[in-house]
Amino acid sequence: MAEDAGSEGTGRRGGRLLATGASLGLAAALWGALGQPGLGRPDPDAMATVDGVAIERADYERALASLAADKRSPLTTADARRALERLIDEELLVRRGLDLGLGVSDLAVRKSLVDAVVQFAAAEAAGREPSEAELRRYYAERPELVQSEPELRVRVASFPSRDAAAVAAMRAALHAGKDFDAASAASGAEPVLVPDTLLPAAKLADYAGPTVRDAAVALAPGDVAGPLDAGGVPTFVLLVERRAGTVPPFETVRELVAEEWRKRQTEAALDRYLAELRRKAKIRYAADAPQAAARP
Repeated sequence: MAEDAGSEGTGRRGGRLLATGASLGLAAALWGALGQPGLGRPDPDAMATVDGVAIERADYERALASLAADKRSPLTTADARRALERLIDEELLVRRGLDLGLGVSDLAVRKSLVDAVVQFAAAEAAGREPSEAELRRYYAERPELVQSEPELRVRVASFPSRDAAAVAAMRAALHAGKDFDAASAASGAEPVLVPDTLLPAAKLADYAGPTVRDAAVALAPGDVAGPLDAGGVPTFVLLVERRAGTVPPFETVRELVAEEWRKRQTEAALDRYLAELRRKAKIRYAADAPQAAARP
C-alpha cells in the first residue's frame, strides 16, 4: 500500500512536472523552429535529442530541482529518468503541435509562441545594466519622463442650452478679438466654476472635466479653444496662465529612470530582432494592402 501511495504521489508530481516543464519544451521547440545554429549537431551539454533538437542539461537540472522540491524523500534514479522522459514527451508534443499548425490556427497557442519569442528576443538586453553616466545622459535628454504636471489657470464658459446661435455669436466675438469674459456675457454663456488660480492639470479635470483639461494643456497663454463637446455641452476655454512642470533632481528619481532605460533597451532589442527576421523573410503584400507611411 505504501508503494501504491508513493506511485500515486509520483504520478501527481509527474503531472505537475509536465506542466512545469512546458515552457522548457516550448523554448526548445522555438529554438529549433527559428533555425538557430547547431541544429542537429551533437551537443555535449544535451541529456537527449529529439529529431536533432537538444534537451539541454540545464533544463533537465531545473526539472530535477522542481521535482525534488515536491518530494520529501531523496530523488532516485527512476525519478531522474522520469524527469528526462517528461522533457522528451513535452518536446514531442510541442513539435507535433507545430506540425499540426496549432501555432498558426490556435489563437492561445499562437499567443504563447509569440510571447515566448518576444522574451527570447528581449533577453539580448536583459543582462546589461547602464552606467551612471548613461543614465544621467538618458535623463537629461528626456526630462519629461518624471516631470510633474503643468499648472494651469483658465476661464471656462459653456452653453447648457446648446443654443447654436449663441455658440456661434461667442465664437464670432472671440474671432473679432473681444475679451473672453465680455464675449461670454454678451452671448449668454454660463461660467464654469473653476478657481482663479494655477491648478495642476489633474485638479483642473476635477473641476471642469478631462476634455477641458486636455484642451487647456495644448494651449498657449491667451489662446482659446472651443466650442468643445464637454459632456455634450458646447464649451469654450481660455488659458490665462501656465506654469511648466518641475523636473526633479536625477538622484531622487534614479530608479524610475533606470526602469525606463531598461524598457527602452528591451524594445530596441525586439526591434532589431524583428528587422533581422524581416530581412530574411520573403514578404509580399496584396495589391490593395495599405501602403507604408512616407518617411519625413
